[in-house]
This record gives sequence, C-alpha cells and structure tokens, in this order.
Amino acid sequence: MKNEKILKEWMEFAKMDFLTAKHLYEHMYPKPLEIICYHCQQAIEKLLKGVLISRGVTIKKTHDLGLLAEMLQEYTEVDEKYLEMCDDLTPYGVKIRYPQELFIEEYHVKKALEETQELYDWLLTLLQTEKRDSEDVDVQEESGEENYS
Repeated sequence: MKNEKILKEWMEFAKMDFLTAKHLYEHMYPKPLEIICYHCQQAIEKLLKGVLISRGVTIKKTHDLGLLAEMLQEYTEVDEKYLEMCDDLTPYGVKIRYPQELFIEEYHVKKALEETQELYDWLLTLLQTEKRDSEDVDVQEESGEENYS
C-alpha cells in the first residue's frame, strides 16, 4: 500500500472527527446539531482523502465529498448510494460554519450519523481489501509464484 504513514494520519483524524460527532450526539445537551454534522462531513472527507492518497492520487483542496468519491471511481466501483450520501454530507463541511446558511433539525443529524457510519465502514473495507491485495502481491513477488486463480 502506497503512502501508508500518511494514510494512517488521515485515518486517525477521520476517527477523531467521527468519535467527536458521536460523543456530542450522545452526551451533550442541548445537542450542537450543526457541529455534529460538521464532524460527520469532516470524518468522511478525511477518510476519502486518505483512500485516494493510498492510491497515489494528489488531493485537491476541496470539501466536496461527491467530487472526492468521483475521483475514487477511477480505482474502484463506487455505488450510487455512496455518491448520494457524499452529496448529502457535503454542505455540512462549509455552509454549516456560518450562521443562517443551513437549517438543521435532529432528524438531519441522525441521518448524517447513519450515512457517516455506512460510508466509514465502506471506506475501511476498501482499505482492508487493498492492504490484503498488496500483501498478496508482495508475497507472490518474494516467492516468485504466479497466482492464476
């Protein structure tokens, strides 16, 4: 896997954002709805960028999760539902930081947390699959064996 150290840093930041969102939702009253949604968006942004970096992609400065997911399509199939989830979360990365840009209610937050969990799980699975595949290639290269299955 390329850029493993950099990927690990991106993953740690993504994890912190997601854990922060969940913690705020579960423990803070009143719930800071905008901030929870912001951390959901940030978690997926950082994880998407990490996945792209692991594939050797130079990342543009963007908060557009849909654009990042589309960039990922060059390397793996991205289900339409994931693209839609990315589009749902994108506004929380910028617009949410300014008063009166978005109106958020608790059902928006629940949806953001659910979509973040699903995207997070999918992206981690991609990374695990990539790591296994690269380890298989390394083992085959070291042993000189061919795998025709």
